[in-house]
Amino acid sequence: KKMTLQSYYEGLPDAEFPKTNFINTVVSKTGVSAVTVRNWIFYGMKPANENHIGVLVEITGIPADKLWEK
Repeated sequence: KKMTLQSYYEGLPDAEFPKTNFINTVVSKTGVSAVTVRNWIFYGMKPANENHIGVLVEITGIPADKLWEK
């Protein structure tokens, strides 16, 4: 196959950004904004919706009572 700039680009592996991917996964599973997820992570704010806590437990494997433990 003839190599073009487009085929070269399309052949490159997808970049992996684990932290961004994590935030985007939480956003897609909860329907909240990325800013809200960052507040949960960095400022210790807890979701008002218990289902969102369940999503965090499901994704991380961390028990709910340990998610914001100091």
